[in-house]
Amino acid sequence: MKLNTLLMVMTIVGVLLLLAALYWRAKREKPDVEQSDKLTMERLLEIVKYSLADLIKDENFAGLADEEFESMYKRKARIQDAMQNCVYGIDSAKLIVQDLIRSVIADLLKTEEEIAEVFDFHGNYLEPRVKFEILMYFYKKEFGKDALAEMINEYRLARERYEIEDKSQASYLISEEDIDRIYAEKNYELTYPVMLDLLSVLIYQKYKGFGVIDTLREMNINGFNCGTSGSILSALLNKEKKVMKAPSSVWLYFNGKYIHLRFLSFHTEEELRRVVQLLCRYNNPGPLTEKRGYLVNTMYDKSRVLALRPPAAEYWAVFVRKFTLSDSSLPALIDKPYVNKAFLAIQLVAYLMMGQVTCGFTGRQGAGKTVMMTAAVRYIDPRYTVRVLEMAPEMYLRELYPERNILSVQETEFVSASELQDALKKSDAAVSIVGEVATDAIAARMIQMGQVASIFTIFSHHANLAEQLVYAIRNSLVNAGGFTGNMITAEQQVIDVIRVDIHLNYTTDGRRYIERISEIVKLDVSVPYPEYDSNNPVHSMNRITKEYYTRQTDRKSFETRDILKYNLDTDTYETYDWFTTELTQRMLEAMPPDKVQDFKSFILDNWRL
Repeated sequence: MKLNTLLMVMTIVGVLLLLAALYWRAKREKPDVEQSDKLTMERLLEIVKYSLADLIKDENFAGLADEEFESMYKRKARIQDAMQNCVYGIDSAKLIVQDLIRSVIADLLKTEEEIAEVFDFHGNYLEPRVKFEILMYFYKKEFGKDALAEMINEYRLARERYEIEDKSQASYLISEEDIDRIYAEKNYELTYPVMLDLLSVLIYQKYKGFGVIDTLREMNINGFNCGTSGSILSALLNKEKKVMKAPSSVWLYFNGKYIHLRFLSFHTEEELRRVVQLLCRYNNPGPLTEKRGYLVNTMYDKSRVLALRPPAAEYWAVFVRKFTLSDSSLPALIDKPYVNKAFLAIQLVAYLMMGQVTCGFTGRQGAGKTVMMTAAVRYIDPRYTVRVLEMAPEMYLRELYPERNILSVQETEFVSASELQDALKKSDAAVSIVGEVATDAIAARMIQMGQVASIFTIFSHHANLAEQLVYAIRNSLVNAGGFTGNMITAEQQVIDVIRVDIHLNYTTDGRRYIERISEIVKLDVSVPYPEYDSNNPVHSMNRITKEYYTRQTDRKSFETRDILKYNLDTDTYETYDWFTTELTQRMLEAMPPDKVQDFKSFILDNWRL
């Protein structure tokens, strides 16, 4: 009995001692707990998320007068709408959400010192990425959406550099050192209101925005892509050598140059994946899954988005092409300060449109085919109806020519381009435009449209030579399945429709130009076969057989002649042959009467006939 009592006493004493020890330990660690409650960017982001969520959920409108109730209800609806739409890159919604974030932060951090405890804008080290946001903040106040272009031009950031692959190869890049230098030179004053604005921008980018490319996306640029450089396996292989990682892959497409923004990095694959999926979600195109490895879509501002993911692609990647409604006239596109005799190219393209000639605008990706076609439409008779077929919206002719009769259609998951082409045959089309002839079915129907469905057609294609354009369309005509003739007959149909190839190109330093304008000339194939000679039947049959196989194999049914070419050495447009008499006469018949004399003078002044 005494032993049991002793054990109970010892147990109670032990528990008391343990509790005392835990108490004193907790008391001594109290400063650490207080330290863990210190406000950080991560905690500030969480507070902003909960605050805005509570703002939307708040339905305590009881006791309000009718006018106050209606005002509060509309405000709440506007906030809900902004929260839903800001993720699509809609600027008005984005500004509302940023303003809400700013108000939350202003309530928490009332002085510059309190802001510095969360994020020190005056610290010894500031990330180049943050410096870039500060630079854009001040540049945007002066130049708006042209802020990035102004900074690039001011500091010649688009010049060639020799900083990659042992500094032996030329490339375009903007480094962290560039941003550090510009930031030090500008030396902007960061006041309390400015720091509030910047903090709200940084929080927004992590919360609802497109991360490190959020500001880049809203600029007036040609486009950008992400996930297209850097080593993917370096982290897995544990290489000691310092290698650029795949998340450090933001490329700007600016004035025809791809510039690597080396100061921007997503840091993790998860963040890049979040941004890629966010960029392609406008209009609910469906999920980007492993089974559906790529997605083509448009954003609210009409930018075209191509998103890819593993395993279809080796890494998460996104390509955004922006189509700004800036000056896209032929003079603006062709007549550059360094170009001589640009008027030749400008007027020739204009006269081809006035003369109702079916033209193919060819060239590699990024050569400016779509923009050139858009500019050429200006010279088509406004009385003609225009119907446009595109894979994804790029031309936006209705925006540039709102007073013309224009309808554009695009293929969807449920409606194919071929079906839309058939539908457009019943749309009273005078002029047909095909944004890109990329499949056999589209090529075959484009030829059909050029024959019977419209007065003339313009289209784009990736062929490098006029001959390759004819052969590629011919092969598509046969491969499409609906054509029962042989290759020769298919080729004849192609050259009956496509008369001129306008080939565009660009140099590595971003100079775009019309490399050549060529006519596709149909050769005489109506020459009769040799007559059969009954007096010499063997020799006669040999001649006829040879002629047959020559025509089926080696004999060309067309030739190409260059009308205008660009001399890269002198940056000059030079004239060569003129169009055939048949095509010239056809153009004269179709041309507006008041332009005929100018057209004749243009020919006689610049070509030797």
